[in-house]
Amino acid sequence: MKNIFNTILFTDIFQGLGITLKHFFKKPVTEMYPYRKPVIYPRFRGVHYIKTNEEGETKCVGCYLCQAVCPSDCIHIETDCGPNGERLVNKYLIDLERCIYCGFCEEACPVDAIHMGRSYDVVARDRDDYVVNMKFLTHNIRRSCRGTSSVLYTFIHNNYFFIIYDNQEKSCSFNIMDVVNFF
Repeated sequence: MKNIFNTILFTDIFQGLGITLKHFFKKPVTEMYPYRKPVIYPRFRGVHYIKTNEEGETKCVGCYLCQAVCPSDCIHIETDCGPNGERLVNKYLIDLERCIYCGFCEEACPVDAIHMGRSYDVVARDRDDYVVNMKFLTHNIRRSCRGTSSVLYTFIHNNYFFIIYDNQEKSCSFNIMDVVNFF
């Protein structure tokens, strides 16, 4: 009997319309995204970067721990034996499309080489541009674009990686194909 009563009077529809009308008159919460950056919390995990020492050499020793611990299998490393018997990193690739940004690679690294950055707005037109290598990961943006203000957004267009800053007079770019084909 109750189902027949609800079907004839459309009570479920009116309940849904009531919720809609309740939210219709509330003040909207809108982020003005490219012009005002959202709040990024301290525990946010963004695009990776690899630390370098004072000479510009990477801290990575090629131990394969980040590759082994990665649940999405997005890190690929190849190493060779150096002249003094040390391990040299020949190839280090991260597929940013497959990465789930879990931070396991950062936790597993014994020499504190790989870190999760705070950048989240890297955009590309081709899927191949999301496979980044050691040169991309070690590229120190602050050193190459000294004196600029905070980053407004980043994007990849026509094989160039662009960094646009709040100060419209300054920007930074480098050829992404050189980065992807570095090894």
